[in-house]
Amino acid sequence: MPIDDSRRLKPRSPRSPRPAERRCHRGYRLSERYGDTLAEIVALVPALSLRTRLWRLVICWPLVALGIAMLLRAHLGVAPFDVLSTGTTKALGWPFSVVYLAVSLVFYAVGAALGGRLGWASVLGTFVISPLISVFQALVPESQALAVRIPLMAGATVILAVAVCLVITTELGAGPTEVFMLGLISRGTPLVVARWVSDGLPLVVGAVLGGAVGVGTIIFGFALGPLIKLGFRLLHYVPPRRADLDLVIAVQAPPV
Repeated sequence: MPIDDSRRLKPRSPRSPRPAERRCHRGYRLSERYGDTLAEIVALVPALSLRTRLWRLVICWPLVALGIAMLLRAHLGVAPFDVLSTGTTKALGWPFSVVYLAVSLVFYAVGAALGGRLGWASVLGTFVISPLISVFQALVPESQALAVRIPLMAGATVILAVAVCLVITTELGAGPTEVFMLGLISRGTPLVVARWVSDGLPLVVGAVLGGAVGVGTIIFGFALGPLIKLGFRLLHYVPPRRADLDLVIAVQAPPV
């Protein structure tokens, strides 16, 4: 029986190898192609649109205010950063607002020096969150019963972890503790350890200066790191590391 030549399988035309793609810092996708002289790494479009990042920012600010208000109503201890602020206020006799601003600037400066990323939302968030805290304090009931205060503390920890994850993934500007944490991560410190350091340092120094420390402060300091790690995993976000950025810069540099 004659074979129809038109039905024969034709060999496929050779295709050029597809560039190997891998996930990199900040949700960027990198395309890696190997040429004759050097490896070229091309950064593609960020995974998050500006609209998504702005929406996350708008959501996270009220969450931060709500979480802080719940911590205050629980009366089981303030956040570690506030331990340092209250301790410095007690030691120097300065107004709390002045101390809070000064300590924030120190953390921003150290975090930026380590490689953490600042942004306009870092400044704007302070002015938006502060009045919202007062609003939520009026809405959150106050109670002396531990049956109410413990759930308030637990809920505040989870809410603040969600807010931290949202604000960091926007990359528009996080709080002082988060910028310090991102700076440590940029230097290669594991995420959970970086959070423990960024919370533990102000907690210890603040406690030595006489800051307000409670059992909730310790729980908050240990729990937030693992919760943030889980949140980043669910949001498919990888904080940038200095080694990755140096690699991209080195590969993109023109040959001498």
